[in-house]
Amino acid sequence: ILLLSSLFEAFYFLPLHAKEFFSMGKIHKIQEGENSFWGVMYSIYRKILGTLLKQKWLSLFILVASIIYGTISMAKITKFKLFPEFDVQQLYINGKVNINYKLEDTEKFVTKVEKELLAKLDKDSLDSVTSVIGFRMNTDQSIESGENLFQIFVNLHEKAPENFFDKYINPIFSLEYDGSDMIRHIKAQELVKDIQNRVINEVEQLKIDNKKIFEEFNVFAPQTGIVGHDIEIGFVAPTQKQTLQALSMLESNLSKIKGVHDIADNANEGERELKLRVNEYGQSLGLSEGYISSALRGSFFKGEYAKAFNQNGLVRIKVEDRYKDTQASIDNFKLTTPDSKVVALKDVCDFYYQKSFVRIFKEDGDKVYSVFARVDSKEIVASDVMKKIEPILEELKNSGIKVLIKGEEQENSRMKREMGEAGLIAIFLIFITLVWMFNSAIQPFIVILVIPLSIFGVLVGTKIMGINLTMPGVMGIVGLAGVVVNDGLIMVDFIKKSNNYEELIALATQRLRPILLTSITTVIGLSSLMFFASGQALILQPMAISLGFGVAWATILNLYFVPLAYAVIYGVSRDKKKA
Repeated sequence: ILLLSSLFEAFYFLPLHAKEFFSMGKIHKIQEGENSFWGVMYSIYRKILGTLLKQKWLSLFILVASIIYGTISMAKITKFKLFPEFDVQQLYINGKVNINYKLEDTEKFVTKVEKELLAKLDKDSLDSVTSVIGFRMNTDQSIESGENLFQIFVNLHEKAPENFFDKYINPIFSLEYDGSDMIRHIKAQELVKDIQNRVINEVEQLKIDNKKIFEEFNVFAPQTGIVGHDIEIGFVAPTQKQTLQALSMLESNLSKIKGVHDIADNANEGERELKLRVNEYGQSLGLSEGYISSALRGSFFKGEYAKAFNQNGLVRIKVEDRYKDTQASIDNFKLTTPDSKVVALKDVCDFYYQKSFVRIFKEDGDKVYSVFARVDSKEIVASDVMKKIEPILEELKNSGIKVLIKGEEQENSRMKREMGEAGLIAIFLIFITLVWMFNSAIQPFIVILVIPLSIFGVLVGTKIMGINLTMPGVMGIVGLAGVVVNDGLIMVDFIKKSNNYEELIALATQRLRPILLTSITTVIGLSSLMFFASGQALILQPMAISLGFGVAWATILNLYFVPLAYAVIYGVSRDKKKA
């Protein structure tokens, strides 16, 4: 809509405004001498372009080779993260205690954690602490419930302004600006580490009867994005034992990688269950598991034997053995066989204890249990973690376990494929439009070459700003394709009239001012988001950086690469006419 509006402005309102201004009086042309700003800029540009054209083949080769080498080198050291991190006002702490503890016990343990948080965290950072017992919110926004689960919300004060824009500009233009709560000087991500080191690491050591109270602890700052976990790897194994071994092996290896934290899994084992298996003697008597279950049900469940009415209504009379939950009651239980013989349960069954999973997770009919982890993007990214654990995953695959890669790595693969397709479609449509405009396939090709070469500017800008390349940044690269061709097509449209170096330099120089002004105004418009982004606006900062630095570098390409490539392809020489 904005582009269509600007097009309408250029063709309709701009001529009307020009007519109005020109009718006000005599227009005096501004004389620009050699010593004026633009005079100096023109002189410098002509000298540099003239020097490059003297050895056009060598100059073009060195320029393109250097850009390609630089792009590949920068790509190798540039880390990718799906979404950037931004500051939040609430941290989540969740976990679980032993499943045998009741709700009241869990509350007592969590109260100790609350006291530690209030005592050890900086008062300028911590506002309040709220706890909920009996449920927890996972990083993928799923909710679990259980008497042994807990969720702690650590509420923070607002972040104090960090830059000139937030300190002095925002208060002027924001109608509802209130800086009274902006007293926190520590970022939320740094507070997560502080809580882990000063509180959680100590609380985790609490024991009762030489057993740890807390079985799991997670501390994280909620972030935006389409994945709940940076690392998520699922396993489909033939047996429960193999599943637990695979989970344990992977968790052990992840814990050794610096920057990986909050390692957990969803294979939560429940209470210990007594399992019965009919032995050979029992089978010879005609007993089956179904027959034994029916016999046990009446003795070990509550039985309703009578109903009666009184002044309060219906009265149900139920009978339950108070000693039914003992090992002796199971061992001494007498069972009548189908042929009316009485035998002891322990003689016809084998007893063994086993823990089952609290929840069953299924995907495509398979039971899938997963390992989750978060990464500190300043130390390592998810793709690097996946490379480090690849040998372990291959070992598990070879042992007959199916490995499912999920989390950020799964989305990275999908995003790269989709963004690649979108980029190719965009370049193809731009090329078709330019072919229609120039009535040539070679001239649009020169303009299109600027697009891949401008990626070097994006990678350099990302490195200068000290951030990782993210999905918004990649979207900025795709959008950059439509921006960088604007100056290129204007340059080609002008220099195609040249017959020799002198004319080529003169025509290219005429485009210096409009190309520079267009690029400078674009970068200035993006500068506030590039350099002064804060809060949730940080999610758009990588896109602005891609566009800003990409446009700045593409300006240099359009001023030097495009004329140089045109001179080489069309054989423009020092004094010969163009064929």
